Amino acid sequence: MKYPEVRNYVAGNFVKGEHEYLDVYNPSDGSVISRVPLSSRDDVDRAVQVAQAAFPAWSTMPIKERVQVFFRYRALLERDIEELTALVTEENGKVYAEAKAEILKSMELTEFACSLPQIASGEVLEVSRGVECRIERGRAARAQRRTQIDAVIMAKAHI
Repeated sequence: MKYPEVRNYVAGNFVKGEHEYLDVYNPSDGSVISRVPLSSRDDVDRAVQVAQAAFPAWSTMPIKERVQVFFRYRALLERDIEELTALVTEENGKVYAEAKAEILKSMELTEFACSLPQIASGEVLEVSRGVECRIERGRAARAQRRTQIDAVIMAKAHI
């Protein structure tokens, strides 16, 4: 095999379970390039339990810190785009341009995920520890902003 067996990632660790494996073939020559685990229900249940236990800490983390995970991921996609393109080509049999477009699309979707805190409507987000940002949309929000801007302009005019 060209690449090591894929392992599940649970609780911050790669775990090698007691599973059956599925061969991954290079479609251009039929060679086995790796193997992936056929995870059991118990494997999935264990991963879900760990994720549920981690959720309270994650959900209380300010959005500014949570979104950093996506920024780092996007940076890695950009840094390793050529290697990732080659892997997609080898594993899926796609031509170079199509494989690269797939990685570029992944980067685009990650950028969108990074922007979600700015476009989520009607929510109060803790953007930094102790700093909240309210996002409002619609006519009432525009009227409120106009009133606030008018108040600032009038205040400056009297200075």
